[in-house]
Amino acid sequence: MSAATLTTFAGSIGGLASAAQQVASILTGPGAGTWWGSLRQASFAGVPFAVRENRTRFGGRNVVHRYPYRDDAYIEPLGKLPRQYELIGFLIESSRVYGGGPVIAQRDALVTACEKGGPRTLVHPTFGSVQNVSCMESEASESFDHGRVIMIRLSLMRGGAKIYPNVATSTQSAVGTAASGLLSGSLLDFATAVATAIEQGAAVVNTAVDTAVSWYQTAVTDIHDVKRVLNAVSTLAGDFGRFFGGGNSGYTGSNQTAPANTTAEQLLEADTANVSAVVSAGAALQTAAANASDTTTFAIAAQALVTALAASAADPADAIRLTTDLASFSPTSSFTNSPIGAAMQSMQTSCAALFRRAALAGVAQACASYQPSSYDDATAVLENVTTLFDAEILTAADAEEDSSYSALRTLRASVVADLQARGADLASLVMMNFAGSLPAVVLAHRIYDDATRADQLVQQVQPVHPLFMPQSFQALAS
Repeated sequence: MSAATLTTFAGSIGGLASAAQQVASILTGPGAGTWWGSLRQASFAGVPFAVRENRTRFGGRNVVHRYPYRDDAYIEPLGKLPRQYELIGFLIESSRVYGGGPVIAQRDALVTACEKGGPRTLVHPTFGSVQNVSCMESEASESFDHGRVIMIRLSLMRGGAKIYPNVATSTQSAVGTAASGLLSGSLLDFATAVATAIEQGAAVVNTAVDTAVSWYQTAVTDIHDVKRVLNAVSTLAGDFGRFFGGGNSGYTGSNQTAPANTTAEQLLEADTANVSAVVSAGAALQTAAANASDTTTFAIAAQALVTALAASAADPADAIRLTTDLASFSPTSSFTNSPIGAAMQSMQTSCAALFRRAALAGVAQACASYQPSSYDDATAVLENVTTLFDAEILTAADAEEDSSYSALRTLRASVVADLQARGADLASLVMMNFAGSLPAVVLAHRIYDDATRADQLVQQVQPVHPLFMPQSFQALAS
C-alpha cells in the first residue's frame, strides 16, 4: 500500500469503512513498528473516536531574571509545565474500525465523559495510555454535509495527585531536642549556684565527690538488676516465647531485634561491656567531682553516666525504670550552720539537682523509645513520668532556677505530647471473663477473630502456660 493511497485513505471518511482490513494489515504486517504501526485507537474515558490531527504542548516552567548592564539573563527553572493535548477528530456511525454504534449515542457518551468532573484516562494515538487527564474544553460540530459523521475537538490536560503541603513535627525528635535543652539549663543553674560555695575550700569539693559517689551507687545497684540482666538477651532473634520480643513489643510496633546470626553469648558479652561502660562513667564522674569548679566537665560526666546506664537496658521499659531511680535521688546528709557547713549543704543540693535533671533527660529519651502496648499502658507511663517532672519543676521553682524550670516544663510538655500522640489511638484494656480455662489460640480467635494474635494475648496476660489461660483477665478491647 503506497503513501499516496494511505493519504487518500486517511483523508476520506467514507473510505474508513471499506479500508478496515487495509488498516489491520498496516498494524500487523511489515509496517508494524513504524509510525503507522505504532498508532493506537484513541479514546477518552472509554469513549473511542477517530483522530485526524493532534497537538501536544509541553516544556518547562521558567522565570526569566534580567539585570541592568547585563547582556544575558538568568533563567530559573521551576519544574515542568502540565502536559496539554489537543485532539481533532470525528465520530462515525457504526465504524468498522472502532465500532461505537449510533453516532448520536457516541456523541452523548463523549459529552458525559467531558462534563463529568475528575480525572479520566486518555488513550492517545501516539503517547498511549495517559492517566489523570481532565477535559478543559471540548466541542462537537454537526452538519448536513457530514451526515453520519460528527467532528470533535478536545482540549485535555494531564494533572497530578491532589497533594497539599503537610508539615509535621516528630514528637520523638522534639523530646531529644528538649532533653538537650534541659542539660544546658541545668548546667547554667548549677554553675551559678556553686560559684560561691566552691570558694569555701576542700570540704565543699569533698561534698561534691561524696554526692557523686552516692548517686553512682544507685547506678551500681541498678546495673545488677536481675530483670535488666535477663532482658539483655530478650532481643535474640527467633521464636523463644513471651520473654523474647525485641526488647519491647508494643501495640503498633516493636524495637529492633538483634541480627539473625547473633548468639546469646554475644549478647551477654555486649551486656558485660555495657556494665563496664557504666563503671567507667562512674569513675569519670568522681574524677570530675574532684574538680567541681569545671562545671561543664562535671555536668557532661553526669550525663554520660545516665546515658551508659540507659544503654545497658535492652528493653526501654527497663531504661525508664533504671533512670527513674537516678531521677529520684535525694541525699540526706546533714551539715552544721557554719559558713562552710552552709556551703557544703549548697553544694550537695546543687549536685543532687544536677544529677536528677540529667536523669530526667534520660527518662524522657527512654520514653521516646518505648512502645506502649495499650492506651492504658501509655497512660500509666505518662502518669509516672509526669509525677517525676512535676516534683523537679517545683524544686527548681523554689530554688529560683529559671533556666532549669523553663527547660523542665518544655521537656515535660514534649514527653506528654509524644506519649499522647503514640498512645491516643491504641486499644484500651477491658476485663474478659470466660466460663473455663481455654488455650490462648482459642481465646484470640473468640476475642479478635484472629488466632494469630495469640502471642500478643499471652504477652498481655502473662499466664502460667499459654494452653491454660485464666478465666478472667485484662486484654486489649480490639
